[in-house]
Amino acid sequence: MNSHLKYYDYMVKSGAVISSIGVIMLILFGLALLIFPVIKTCEKSCVYISTAPEHIRQIINPLFISISLLLISFGIFSIRFGKLKTLKQRF
Repeated sequence: MNSHLKYYDYMVKSGAVISSIGVIMLILFGLALLIFPVIKTCEKSCVYISTAPEHIRQIINPLFISISLLLISFGIFSIRFGKLKTLKQRF
């Protein structure tokens, strides 16, 4: 029984680390948007171009922000699930 509690404690800790990584990614996304603004050019249709260097343009991407939000939600889920199982096993 004690080994199960350790397993769920590790699950809670790993969930905290995973969600922290997601939050750091989200902060990097916000900083990239603030430091390097996006320029809008409209002729027939509008095109949005970032002023960031090429290697930083990978951060300004919908896939990057969706991975960040998925990491945050998975980390919170594992924290809640681990705490729920820990509380059920103790009683």
